[in-house]
Amino acid sequence: MEHTKHIWRISLLLLLVLIGAVLGRHFLIPDSFGKAGFYRYDALVELMGKEPVHGAPDSCADCHDEKALAKAAGLHRSVQCEVCHDVLSSHIRDDDKYADMAINRSYKLCAYCHQKLVARPAAMVQVDIAEHLELAPGDAIPAEACLECHDSENIHAP
Repeated sequence: MEHTKHIWRISLLLLLVLIGAVLGRHFLIPDSFGKAGFYRYDALVELMGKEPVHGAPDSCADCHDEKALAKAAGLHRSVQCEVCHDVLSSHIRDDDKYADMAINRSYKLCAYCHQKLVARPAAMVQVDIAEHLELAPGDAIPAEACLECHDSENIHAP
């Protein structure tokens, strides 16, 4: 019976850890957590108060009407501008241009829609990238491989 003091000590230690966990959970987890799913419900109100960063489908046409007309007449007419370009808020604030628009020139963006896949509709232009670029097996695909040959100005209406 002389060794029971160790059992009492570990029991007391476990009880203190349990009480600490319950109190920590009580004070650290917000009241709205779990009210409507596994997230903090009050975050919805906070997110609704933020300014939108994406533009409407025709927001770019206000300043870039000739590119918008070319895009509307081309095969990329259903692709939103922000798929290839950055979000509108990185370019325009308070109806004024404040920075250049970033453009994704990576071949991976083009491959997202045009890489040859059996499940894609036959009418969609599909390319076996390695074969198209005549690369040897294991060769790396250059970062801007598509735009080296395909004119970036005509990409809006290929």
